[in-house]
Amino acid sequence: MSDADEARDYYQLLGIIRAANVDQIRSAFHRFARVHHPDNFVGSPEESERHTELYQHGSEAYRVLCDPMKRKIYDEGLDQGVVRYVEDRAQEKRRTMRPPGGVALRSSKARVFFTRAHRAMQSQDWAQAKLNLQMALQNEPGNDELKAKLDANAPTSGMKKRGG
Repeated sequence: MSDADEARDYYQLLGIIRAANVDQIRSAFHRFARVHHPDNFVGSPEESERHTELYQHGSEAYRVLCDPMKRKIYDEGLDQGVVRYVEDRAQEKRRTMRPPGGVALRSSKARVFFTRAHRAMQSQDWAQAKLNLQMALQNEPGNDELKAKLDANAPTSGMKKRGG
């Protein structure tokens, strides 16, 4: 792909305005695909290779602009001069919440189990707390704060029985 093609943002590549809705993006991508699809250039290997890269860039533009979260992240990056979507920025922007107990959790399922574990710890039901912390950890295995909470808040002796 040429440097000029690489420097164009997704909106320029598809020939749309920034306020375009999903239907306009889809329509623009279909027009783009009719012109740049690599199958249209089977006889010329150089042209086919160039259009393959261009088509992949256009497909990326379509996927990003049709996903509201990715589009928001892309637009923020575009305001800073970044013309390609970067997946790392999406990971940074993922919603992180701290339920009661102060552990940052990204997974909604982990949040539910951690909240249950926190309630169990408050009522000193250590067996239930440990079980729920383990379930939370299964839904968010890389969370060191969650591992530390499991290690710190699950005493082995003197466990209170459930319901007792």
